[in-house]
Amino acid sequence: MQQDSASFWAEIKACEEQLVANPDSFCFARLAEVYLKVGLVDDALHVARQGTARHPGYVQGLRILAMASQAKGLVDECRSALERVTAAMPEDRDAQMTLGRMYAAAGFDAQAQKVFRTILEFVPGDTESRDELDAFERRRVGVAAGSVMLSTEESGEEILEELEILEAEELEVVEEEISEDLESEHLQAETVATPHHDPLSTTTLAELYVSQGFVAKALDIFRTLLAADPANVAVSSRIAELEAAQVQQKTAPAPDVVSFADQPGAFADTVIASSSSVTAASSVPVRGSADDAVAVLEGWLDTIRRIRACR
Repeated sequence: MQQDSASFWAEIKACEEQLVANPDSFCFARLAEVYLKVGLVDDALHVARQGTARHPGYVQGLRILAMASQAKGLVDECRSALERVTAAMPEDRDAQMTLGRMYAAAGFDAQAQKVFRTILEFVPGDTESRDELDAFERRRVGVAAGSVMLSTEESGEEILEELEILEAEELEVVEEEISEDLESEHLQAETVATPHHDPLSTTTLAELYVSQGFVAKALDIFRTLLAADPANVAVSSRIAELEAAQVQQKTAPAPDVVSFADQPGAFADTVIASSSSVTAASSVPVRGSADDAVAVLEGWLDTIRRIRACR
C-alpha cells in the first residue's frame, strides 16, 4: 500500500510538471483521476474543470469531471457531464447506468427508462438495466391501480353525499307534507268543534222574543248560546224555566163553564174574577201587533247581517 501511495505521488508530480510545461496537455484527465484516488477531491475537480474548458469534446476528461462532481455532491454538474459523455459514447455502459439512476432519483422517469433501454440495446443481457425497467413498470401499475381505487372511493363518497342530500330533501318534503296535513286536520277539527254562532243571537234578543210571546224562538236562541258555552248556568236555567212554562201551558185544565142562571149569587164573584182576568190579560201583548213587531225586528236583523257580510 505504501508502494502504491508512493507511485501515485510520483505520477501526480510528473503530471503536474507536464501541465506546467504545456497547459493544453490532455494529461489533466490522468492527474484529476489520481487526485481522486488519493482523496484530493477539490484538486481533482479544479483540474477537471480547467481541462474540459480547454478540451470540451474530450470524453475522458468529461468522465473524470463527472466523477469529481459526484464525489463533491454536485448533482447537476455531474449529470451535465454524463449527458455529454453518453451523447458522444452511448455504448459507455457505466456512464449510462450512473446517468439513468440519477434521472430516476430526480424523478425524471421517462429519461431514466430511455437510458436503461439504450444499455439493453448494447448489452441485451444486462440484468441491472432490466431490473430497473421492471421496477418502473411495477410502480406504474401500482400508481394506476391506486388511481383507480382513489377514483372509486371518490365516486363512492360522491354517491353517498348525493344520497344523503336526496334523503335530506325527501325528509324535508315529507315533513312539510305531514305539517300541512296536521294543519289541515287541525283546521277541520276547529271547524267541526266550533259551532256556527250568529253574533246577533243574544240573551237580549231572546228575552225580547219572550216578552212578545214567541217562546219557541227564544228557546232556539238560548240553546244556540248554550251550545257555544255549555258552562253558562244562567242560560241553562233560563231554558229550563221556559221549557217548564211551555209544559204548564200545554197541561193546564180548561176553565169550567158557570151558569149564572143556576147560581145567581156567584154573579158578583164572576164579574170580579173577569175583571182580574182582563187586567192580567192586558199585560200580554196582542198577537196581531206582536207579529208586526217581530217581523220588523227580524227585518232589521237581516239587514245588519247583510251589512256585516259585505264588510
